[in-house]
Amino acid sequence: MLKNSWKQIRRTPYQALAALMVMFLTFFALSIFTLITLGSIKLLAHLQSAPQVIAFFEKGKDVPEEKISKIKLELERTGKLASFRYVSVYEAEAIYKEKNKDDPLLLELVDYKILPPSIEISATNIDSLVDLKEILAKQEGVEDIAFYEDIVSSLSSWIKNIRLFGLILISYLLLQSFLVVITIIGMKILGRKEEIEIMKLIGASNAFVRAPFIYEGIFYGLTAAFSAWGVTYICLLYLTPTLAEWFGDVSLLPTSLTLMLLLLGGELLTGLLIGFLGSLVAVRRFLRKVA
Repeated sequence: MLKNSWKQIRRTPYQALAALMVMFLTFFALSIFTLITLGSIKLLAHLQSAPQVIAFFEKGKDVPEEKISKIKLELERTGKLASFRYVSVYEAEAIYKEKNKDDPLLLELVDYKILPPSIEISATNIDSLVDLKEILAKQEGVEDIAFYEDIVSSLSSWIKNIRLFGLILISYLLLQSFLVVITIIGMKILGRKEEIEIMKLIGASNAFVRAPFIYEGIFYGLTAAFSAWGVTYICLLYLTPTLAEWFGDVSLLPTSLTLMLLLLGGELLTGLLIGFLGSLVAVRRFLRKVA
């Protein structure tokens, strides 16, 4: 049966190539949007755990420890505080020097005396940021507030839209691949009408007639899934240095081999189902016309 399936594929190479190209595009899109979705979840988690409100105090003067403890206690009472960090003027100077270590001129112009101490906080959820910001803004000595709610909210909205678009696109492509398998397998059944009639006359069972067509559909699904995953992984490995530099402190890359193998397993299973179900529908529908 497997030999018969391979012969059928070789007899009509252009139809086989058309099916593989359509299904390759489906699984390539599936790979890309799966990685984007997983990356966006990790990116949002990073942003939500990072300081989302920063209160700056008078430049060059550290805030007394008693005052810091008082502010922290007041924020904790709300039950909305996720993290709290005080950055002294000396820590601010060290951070500045680390970020600008390749520019000696900037290092000479700035020291702790012109840098403000700050309190950096993050909330348990985005909706709680406003309340924490108002508490910080009322504290004595606070000269400026950096508030990142809009950035996180906008990014969250964009990511939701991207996920929705990806889901719609992948659903459309999966349906298209399913229909392509049905069409191509159906054409092959009709093209072998006389051969199938002869096989029936000499006593071939229905399973024997159907099996090569079903194996052919499975071949399309598995081959397209594996090749699309392979191309995606190669592209990802090639682009990892550039993307890692672009994302900076966000540790999205490199992607773990375990994750990619899980993705491969999911795509192979999806390809198997599409190929099997598509060819099964075609066999049941078109063999009736032949018989």
